[in-house]
Amino acid sequence: MALLLSFAGGFAWMITRFDQRLDHGLGHLETKLTSRIDGVEARLSHRIDDVEARLSHRIDDVEARLTSRIDGVEARLERVESDVTEIKVTIARWEGPSRPPLLLLE
Repeated sequence: MALLLSFAGGFAWMITRFDQRLDHGLGHLETKLTSRIDGVEARLSHRIDDVEARLSHRIDDVEARLTSRIDGVEARLERVESDVTEIKVTIARWEGPSRPPLLLLE
């Protein structure tokens, strides 16, 4: 019985030691992985912010160019509208005042 109790005690002590070593090893591994993950996350956040800034800059440039082109088209359309109005006035002057319709008597 004493031999069985000593084997059980030794086995329990051995399991406790393995458990402590495993906890220590896993704790160290967890710390190491957490630090590595934090570093990767920081680098990715920096890269994402950089890409976002570049894309925002490009979008702003495209928006400015499109706005400029739209303003140019609007100005050209206003000039065309003015020219058409002048042409209509000129044609109306050539035609003179309109005559009333002639009454035909039978």
